[in-house]
Amino acid sequence: MVTGDHGGWDARDWDEQGYRKSILQERGLRCRTVFRTAFAPSQSPNPETVVVASSDGAVASYSLASCISAASQPMHVDKVVNQKTLPGPLLAEPLFIIQGHKGPAYDLKFYWHGEECLLFSCGDDGHLRGWNWKELLNSDIHGDIQGNSLKPILDLANPQHEGPWGALSPIPENNAIAIDEQEGSVFSAAGDACAYSWDVETGKQKVVFKGHADYLHCITACKSSHQLDFSHDNHDAIFL
Repeated sequence: MVTGDHGGWDARDWDEQGYRKSILQERGLRCRTVFRTAFAPSQSPNPETVVVASSDGAVASYSLASCISAASQPMHVDKVVNQKTLPGPLLAEPLFIIQGHKGPAYDLKFYWHGEECLLFSCGDDGHLRGWNWKELLNSDIHGDIQGNSLKPILDLANPQHEGPWGALSPIPENNAIAIDEQEGSVFSAAGDACAYSWDVETGKQKVVFKGHADYLHCITACKSSHQLDFSHDNHDAIFL
């Protein structure tokens, strides 16, 4: 909008799409939930990068130095509600940001595969995806996550359960990830009360672990004893 000769507003340059986008971005910033963070691999003894899985399905990476710099800047204000001044968001530009999942992204873990490093993410869509970490860092995906073309190296989906007359259930969500690099496996804790083991090399399902009555929210791979421990419904289960 521009100001007219008589002090009014000229609506001919009104950008409706831009206005709608700005409103959605502001709402997203104020209500987005971070479900998981992880420090990225680094040659330095001190972590340099943090990766974030968010409620909007985004997977993003931030420089810790940029985050510290943004936090040290004087806080600005941008809105007054009920005569109270609200602080505006402190922003650090992501190194990259991708639309990892449809619906919330709940967990992420790093996996070393020879000389390659994979970033695994999981979410409400029931998919477990492995991303090439170097490709993510070298990608030119910043700010807007819509329409990015970067594809995962692995895209694993939980099985659907067949009901009466052949009807298929929704794909159960993945709530957590565990990594066993020694066995070449990645594990997921799913919403159908099962845990799944996948072969990273082939992308095929190896084992289905059952025994809980409700959805799983936690899973751990104990490399020393090759055991799994995951919990919900007030019970822990250990599988050899």
